[in-house]
Amino acid sequence: MADGGASDMIMLVASLIVAGIVSAVLIQAWGGISSALNDGANQIEANEKTDATLISDPMNIDWNPTTNQTMITIQNTGEFTLNITDTVVFLNGSSMNVSQRGVIPSVWVPGSIVNFTIQGNISLSTNDEIYLNVVILSENLNPARGSYSFTEVVRIV
Repeated sequence: MADGGASDMIMLVASLIVAGIVSAVLIQAWGGISSALNDGANQIEANEKTDATLISDPMNIDWNPTTNQTMITIQNTGEFTLNITDTVVFLNGSSMNVSQRGVIPSVWVPGSIVNFTIQGNISLSTNDEIYLNVVILSENLNPARGSYSFTEVVRIV
């Protein structure tokens, strides 16, 4: 009978050791899940605070067929400072070369306006209605960088 008590004690100690290991693994896994959820929440918040609007007249986009370029004006309507050089523009599905034009602010702060020259190897005609897609990114922020995109139907004149 004394032998049964010793085996019960061994099983109890072994069970406690296994339970300790399992709980440590579960706590570590929960820490990883919690960190991933926190990173996702930070990214969502950064995206919500990143915004811009086309303030050029979308029905009056003056396309120069000789140089294959036009100018658009975009306002930072979000809460974050935007990265001017990382602005991406697609016109009628074609990737365009984007550069700042005119008065060049060094920082695209909320509320400020930036003029862009967009140029690409595409052929457009007067009265064409095409899609203008713009993608903007906020400055590098810790822990997340916001992104925003918008699409407008524009008319070439």
